Parts: sequence; structure tokens; C-alpha cells
Amino acid sequence: MKFLAFLSVLFFIRSAEVNPTSDQIIGRWMSEQKDLAVEVYKVNDHYAGKVVWFDCSRPGTPPMAKHFDTENPNPKLRNRPWLGMNVLNDLRFNGSDEWNSGTVYDPNSGRTYRTVVRMASPKSIIVRGYWGVEFLGKNMRFNKVSN
Repeated sequence: MKFLAFLSVLFFIRSAEVNPTSDQIIGRWMSEQKDLAVEVYKVNDHYAGKVVWFDCSRPGTPPMAKHFDTENPNPKLRNRPWLGMNVLNDLRFNGSDEWNSGTVYDPNSGRTYRTVVRMASPKSIIVRGYWGVEFLGKNMRFNKVSN
């Protein structure tokens, strides 16, 4: 009987570690290459993410404040800065370990892709951007930044 109780407690603890809550995505995430940080936040019943830092350390690269959305297909948006720009939009938690039905915007190309975000571990997410079908997309891994 004690063994059964122990297994029940162990299962409960393990499922809490593996199964994220919808708000587990909230926070600051650094790309695996350590060249981009995105802050994910909740907007009503969905999630969005904005650029809070990106690497400008290469020689000849302008500072963050001088990067603008020049590749945007909408000419009215080409003067908006990258810093603070929403790059993840309308993500919805699907009840398991992923957020989908949203978009990811690439300011380098001016393109918007459909996206799905999966929790790889409690401290790591994989953002997949794609056109059309998901298996033709590209992944980026992000690690949670401690406060």
C-alpha cells in the first residue's frame, strides 16, 4: 500500500514536470546561438513575443536602436524599430505541450510564417516557422533566461 502511494506521488510530481501549463511559455527566452532574446507575454487568451535584445557585436553592425523593419512588405511599417517589435503573434495553447495557430515574423526577410512552439523541457522551447505544411519548416531553439 505504501508503495502504491509512493508511485502515485511520484507520478503526480513527474507529470507536473513534464506537462506544462499554458503560462509556462511566459518569460524571457534566449536563442541557442545567444544572438536573440524574446520576451513572451500573455494577451487575453493568446501569447505574443517581442524582441528585447539581439547581438550587434560584429564589426560594422549598427547598434540595436538603428535596426528598422526595412524589409517589411508594408511600406508604412518600414520605420519601426526591431527592438520591441512583436515577432510572435496569436499563439494559442493547445492543451498539451505546444502553442500553435500563431505566426512568427522574420524582420531580416520581412516574411511572416505560421508557427508552432513546443516545450522541449521546462527550460527550453522549439519555435518552428513554416509556410504551408509544418514538416517543411525551420526550427529555432530558445532557452529560458533566469530572472
